[in-house]
Amino acid sequence: MASKDSNGLVISLSVFVLLTFGLSVAWYMTWSHNTDVERDLAAAKKAESDAKGVINGLNQDLTSLKTTIGRPEPEVDDIVANAKLEIAKRAGNGTTVPDTIESAMVTNANDRDAEKSSAQERLVQLNVKVAELNQAAVSHQNSLKSLEDALKQKDAKLSEQETIHGEQLKQREDQIDELKSQLTTVQTEFSDFREEKEREITTLREEISLQRDTLKKLRAAKFSLENLNFERPAGRLTFIDQNTQTAFVDIGSRDKLRVGTTFSVYSQINSGVGLPQSDKDLKGKLVITEILGPGLSRADIVDPKLGEPMAVNDPIYSPIFSPGQPLEIAIVGGLDFDGNPGSDREEFRRIVAANGASISLEVNDEAKILGRNSEQLSESDIYSSITSSTRFVLVADLGDENTQDTVQKELNNKIRAIKVKMEQAATDNGVYVLSLSRFLDYIGYSRKSLAWSPTKPFPANLPNGAKSTSVNATFGSRSSSAAISGSVSGRSRKVFPSTGSTSALYKNTNNQE
Repeated sequence: MASKDSNGLVISLSVFVLLTFGLSVAWYMTWSHNTDVERDLAAAKKAESDAKGVINGLNQDLTSLKTTIGRPEPEVDDIVANAKLEIAKRAGNGTTVPDTIESAMVTNANDRDAEKSSAQERLVQLNVKVAELNQAAVSHQNSLKSLEDALKQKDAKLSEQETIHGEQLKQREDQIDELKSQLTTVQTEFSDFREEKEREITTLREEISLQRDTLKKLRAAKFSLENLNFERPAGRLTFIDQNTQTAFVDIGSRDKLRVGTTFSVYSQINSGVGLPQSDKDLKGKLVITEILGPGLSRADIVDPKLGEPMAVNDPIYSPIFSPGQPLEIAIVGGLDFDGNPGSDREEFRRIVAANGASISLEVNDEAKILGRNSEQLSESDIYSSITSSTRFVLVADLGDENTQDTVQKELNNKIRAIKVKMEQAATDNGVYVLSLSRFLDYIGYSRKSLAWSPTKPFPANLPNGAKSTSVNATFGSRSSSAAISGSVSGRSRKVFPSTGSTSALYKNTNNQE
């Protein structure tokens, strides 16, 4: 770039000086002498021709230089700038850029020498690696040759085994064909046998269904005839103390008897236990107070029948106590039986437990079905809970069907629906369905107290409040209105003191009849 500027400046200055000089001389000589002007003009033209020759030479040198470096740009500045860019691009090493083509060529030559030396080292390493690989290939080929020989031996052995296996397979196929033939025969026989058995099963099912219906009818007839006639006594009285109103019975710890168990005491000769007409044979009730031994217990006499004292060998009965065998019951409805306000559900559970029984199914006041451990069950569990081992299905208070309380009415309807399913399960399994009041009478339960409540009317009807004065006389309702006769509102005569004599009915009650 400096060379171009210098040459151009020289040329420009030369031309300028010459033209100035020539013009000055011409202007000056115009007025001086025309010949001098012409001479000077000729000299100026010659100088100009020489300058143009120099310029042409420089231009030819510039063109030759462009051709040599391969840069055809018209301007020298462009040539220099582009050449430097190309040098930096082609010959630079990233840290320094050569200023000239010669420096770039030297740098490239040095780089190529270094790369050549490195490539020769890598070539030596490669040759060593190739030699190792060739040696490994020879070893591999030897191993492969050994494997091929072993493979040929295995192929020969396999071919021999395939021949043997082919023969064995042919024998197995023949056996399979024979077994298939036998299987077809057996399947045909089985199909005929199954059809025959299915017909027999259908016949048996029809017979079972018929027998089940007949059994249900017989059970219904049996219930109607027996009417809860418990003919097997749980035990007998062995001693009676009329003064202390205590008695001893011949059952105890070996029978798994518990304190608090209650019994009904009947005459030795009676018209049936638990029947309505057998009330005349009921002498009273017992409550076990102490277990004295394997076959002996003490009891308190409760509600003794006047005029018919208990005697030795009188049988005692309980619908839920069986010596040595725990019984189960199921109950549905509300429990309020002791005459006091409020639910008696806990009292009922205590009574059942005291008699050695258990509750297998219970429907409470909220229409929830509870199992043995008070776990909540569904209606589908009713048939699995009421089985042939269940002694009674007890029906308690089912609520008022005409109540105005819509929530309570819905609960009552649900309890009644569950009660129907429980009765059906009881019928299917030969289980007695009994009202709670009759059950309490049969186990010898006595109310603890009678308390009037504003929610209950009083006077109330008292069951068994009337009694006939004639033996075996018939009469209508035996319910008392609870009204008190005026004749007994006050004593009309003086009370006579006791003479100490004992009625003949109470004499020798401990002697065996």
